[in-house]
Amino acid sequence: MGSEVIWVEVLARRRENVTRQRVEGDVITVGRAYDNDVVVDDPHVAPHHLRLLRSSDGSWSAEDLGTLNGTFVTGVRHDHAQLDGETLLQVGQTGIRLRSSASAVPPELPLLRIKSRWPLAILCLAAVLGLALLELWLEETGEPKLISYLMLPLSTAAVVMVWAALWSVLSRIFTGHAQYGRHLFIACAGLLVYTAYGWLARVGAFALSLPPLTAYDFVATWPILAIVCFAHLRAIGPSRLALKAVCMLLLAGLGIGVQSLSVIDTRTRSNQPTTALLTVLEPPALRLVPPQTQDAFFSAAASLKTPLDEARAKDSPSSDEDGEDGD
Repeated sequence: MGSEVIWVEVLARRRENVTRQRVEGDVITVGRAYDNDVVVDDPHVAPHHLRLLRSSDGSWSAEDLGTLNGTFVTGVRHDHAQLDGETLLQVGQTGIRLRSSASAVPPELPLLRIKSRWPLAILCLAAVLGLALLELWLEETGEPKLISYLMLPLSTAAVVMVWAALWSVLSRIFTGHAQYGRHLFIACAGLLVYTAYGWLARVGAFALSLPPLTAYDFVATWPILAIVCFAHLRAIGPSRLALKAVCMLLLAGLGIGVQSLSVIDTRTRSNQPTTALLTVLEPPALRLVPPQTQDAFFSAAASLKTPLDEARAKDSPSSDEDGEDGD
């Protein structure tokens, strides 16, 4: 039994395998000191932290050498622990696991060929720029200027690329892979949905006489932003998706609530009407609601005369006050 070769696996804090060391003998020492059989580069591990012992029947046990931080198995501190091929010892922030030639390994995983997201990202960005340029052209009331049609695509592309770069940096930090093409596709797809919704909301508000579609468009904008951020987080790592989804939902709800209060406060301070109004007039051909008749328009205008006269009389000074002023 003494000639059996085993392997000691050293796992990092996130349980990825840092090193796998082949050792021989019935006693194996683990620690930061260089005279150990397995040297662990962890400041929370003692110079001589752990001794692994093989008994006469071939079983292994672990013995803590009286360390400050101790040795843990499944969250419980142990001075002595029996080992098998699946037991994970926690020393400091490092995991230690014993393997032998008889230890089972998981089956081979299929090699996934990840398709490039660059073509889809470029296609989505082109669609965004097309909708934005179309909207700019429809809103033109004077002589078209070339600089306006150049600045829009340049600024939009710059913002999207910087946004994707920031998420790629986070992906590089946490996973070791930047995945810039994937994050760029997520950003462009989200921007395309946002742009398409904004265009449809403006056209629908004008065509159907529904100003709230544009006045309260942030109710849809915040969920779109939350979904895009969730997609970025999922691309970085598939773990804790439920927690990530809840955080993004809270973000959307907080954004909608704060912006709603801001809109109400702004309208109150500026004495704007509480009802939403159209701010952009689209081409008349897009109008779906039949126009109001002339008689109906003048009838509605006449109905405003009485409340306006009452308000004017209430705000104007009384005749007595006018007499006093004259004297």
